[in-house]
Amino acid sequence: MATRKWLDNAFWETDEKQQLNCILEIVDDEGREVRQVMKLNRTDREGNPNPMFDEVIESLGEEAIDRETTDRVTRKKAEAEEHKQRDLEHQKARKLEKLFNYKLEAFEVDEIKASKNRKLKGKLRRAKSRIEVDLYSIMILQEQLGAESDGKE
Repeated sequence: MATRKWLDNAFWETDEKQQLNCILEIVDDEGREVRQVMKLNRTDREGNPNPMFDEVIESLGEEAIDRETTDRVTRKKAEAEEHKQRDLEHQKARKLEKLFNYKLEAFEVDEIKASKNRKLKGKLRRAKSRIEVDLYSIMILQEQLGAESDGKE
């Protein structure tokens, strides 16, 4: 004989407790398990009570559904915050990777590569933004160009 059971993770879809989200588990005569997710309204369109809604309330209890709803809201907020933090970390990592690649490009410039000014090259290496990279690159380039012009005169 087939059995029906409402899982205990039902929660309210609305604050007015007019709609319920629940899972019905049915085990047929051959032992196969089927689960159906259902959204049940307290009443139908004509305003008549919904017997399945009442069955869930009777089976699980309104307090248990209230508790599950509160727990679910808390859990969903925590998951959203965790997802937001993970996205921020990924953005930060992508930004640092771009900055690293930008620094590599700066060090590929022949004049910067040839520079003997360890102090400026160190500052370029430790730069925390593209503007700093540009600034120290320009300073190194100016120094190199000045040294070249001094050597030509």
